[in-house]
Amino acid sequence: MLSMALGGWLIAAAPGGVEVQLQLEPVEQERVELALCLRGSGQRVDYRLTVRARGLAGTSQTSQGGQLTLSDQPQCPLRNRLGISPGAHLDAELQWSVDGVEQPPLQRSYPDQHDA
Repeated sequence: MLSMALGGWLIAAAPGGVEVQLQLEPVEQERVELALCLRGSGQRVDYRLTVRARGLAGTSQTSQGGQLTLSDQPQCPLRNRLGISPGAHLDAELQWSVDGVEQPPLQRSYPDQHDA
């Protein structure tokens, strides 16, 4: 699998022509956009995205998952804006499979190491 980070996006290409984009980046003060977008050519993708937030108030975790049949047009099953407090840290991890074959997990953090 080929992957690279562009700004707040992590772009991965899995075998079989599946492209996955996992975004976790600031959009305004105390807000971060989380987006998961996929593109392919008829593959079935199962996914579970877990987001953990750590800050002065403690730790929280949320998960969301589903199944998609991909097309050549990008599909974004998850697109949320998250409120964060100053000094908070977010971690997103995508567990996913293509046509029943597990793929390596994808991870993004905010702020990421390049933001520090």
